[in-house]
Amino acid sequence: MSDDNDKRWYTRVPAISVAMVAFLVALTTLVNNVREIGGLKDKSPATPAAAAPATPAPAVKPAAPAAPTRYSVVLTLEKIEVVNDGTSGSTAWTFDVSAGGQDLFELPSRDYNDAEDSRIATPRTSDPSMGRVTLVPGQEMLVKIAGRSGGLISKLSVAGTGTLVAERALAPIKVVAADPRDGEFVFYFGTAATAQ
Repeated sequence: MSDDNDKRWYTRVPAISVAMVAFLVALTTLVNNVREIGGLKDKSPATPAAAAPATPAPAVKPAAPAAPTRYSVVLTLEKIEVVNDGTSGSTAWTFDVSAGGQDLFELPSRDYNDAEDSRIATPRTSDPSMGRVTLVPGQEMLVKIAGRSGGLISKLSVAGTGTLVAERALAPIKVVAADPRDGEFVFYFGTAATAQ
């Protein structure tokens, strides 16, 4: 036998062919690895029978926003409706406004009149008409209004209360004397609550 027949078969293949086969094997391996790592591999099951039954994923609730620990509430007197000023003409009244046992402001003496054309009184620019209180969520705070008229003949007084809650507007507060003919007013406030 000749020496060519004694050599192994791969020694007879030209070197270029061997290099080409090695290159194709390496390229195929690289492509498969990239598909697996990159998530490009076909994810469809081989057969429908082989698919595992799907289990529902547990429902994930979004995180609830943290509730504020307290609110800063600004009360602003918008207007006073004069139902009865207490006398036959105009009457001078002074009003004290407090909330939660703390004085907010005092409206200085001023003439109020229950005549149809002047029964709505708005605070003068020089009058204090705002106050700030702090509430925790759900807390109710008592707002008190006390008024007095220091007339020469008789001294009149009125009082009224309302309940302030940070989450809603303050309802109008009726401020009235024991006998409504001696004085009756309705106070309207604006409220602005800021979470802290």
